[in-house]
Amino acid sequence: MKFYDLNLRGQNFENDLALVREANKFGWDYLNLNYSYTDFEDSIQYLDDLNDELSKIDFRETYRNKKTNFEHAKVSMGINILNANSNEIRKIINKYRDKSNYISCLGGDLKINRSVCESYRIDVLSRPYYKRRDSGMNHVLAKEAARNNVAIELCFRDILNNYLRYRANVISSFKEILMFHRKFKFPLILTTDSKSLYDVRSTRDILTFFKSIGFTDKEIYNGFYYYPKQIFDFNKERENMIVRGVKVIDGANDFTETYDKLGSDFEEFDGFDFEDIGDDLIDDDFEQLDDELIDDIGDENYMEDDL
Repeated sequence: MKFYDLNLRGQNFENDLALVREANKFGWDYLNLNYSYTDFEDSIQYLDDLNDELSKIDFRETYRNKKTNFEHAKVSMGINILNANSNEIRKIINKYRDKSNYISCLGGDLKINRSVCESYRIDVLSRPYYKRRDSGMNHVLAKEAARNNVAIELCFRDILNNYLRYRANVISSFKEILMFHRKFKFPLILTTDSKSLYDVRSTRDILTFFKSIGFTDKEIYNGFYYYPKQIFDFNKERENMIVRGVKVIDGANDFTETYDKLGSDFEEFDGFDFEDIGDDLIDDDFEQLDDELIDDIGDENYMEDDL
């Protein structure tokens, strides 16, 4: 199984290189750096340099865990829309849709959540629960997300960097969104939202957490591999789309040749063994997560994550 993390916070070349190096050492196979739309065009200029520098690293000499995946991660860049209203989102999409293979929008406001779920031109609604006491989702939004194939993103950083009652609210939101996903079948992706080296965790740590709150093996597989790969594969074909749902297929000789005959790159899910995933070094802080949650729920104070 391969692991895609579609939400790393892009900043500059030096910080981005350090971030993807650390994430690659912890077992991630595909890393997507997100920028604001104002910084995206400048950052895309050093994407090739970033991949070149990453390919020069010999992880066998720099990392202590022999179980680590030593293949170099693939790196891409996307746009994350922050603090924009519906009209501004529409303008940004019109300008950048053909320039980026990944566009997400930060949720939290119900108007924004609905606007994103109703737009098939946006790939991901990120953190619909942001700064809310509920999940930010309901059956109407879930139906729209499924109809327009808009993925909902759950970020592990909201658990890692928050405490007390706010952390308990986020876990509750994760479970509610998972319930909607099981009923309405919209895409659900899982990310780390890593901003610095201190946010990076191994694939095994992340998997263990999501499994502990009720995700099945297949849902974890879909969230870290199937749905993320589906987003990028679909966007690569946008230029071949005649109308929505109809595209030109290279290599098809007549109308009898279907897409199914051309094969698929997706691996069939047949379960996986947690012992073989990532490294076997679990941080002491993560091992104490359950105890912290029990103590936090009874506390009256809580902290909120910054943008």
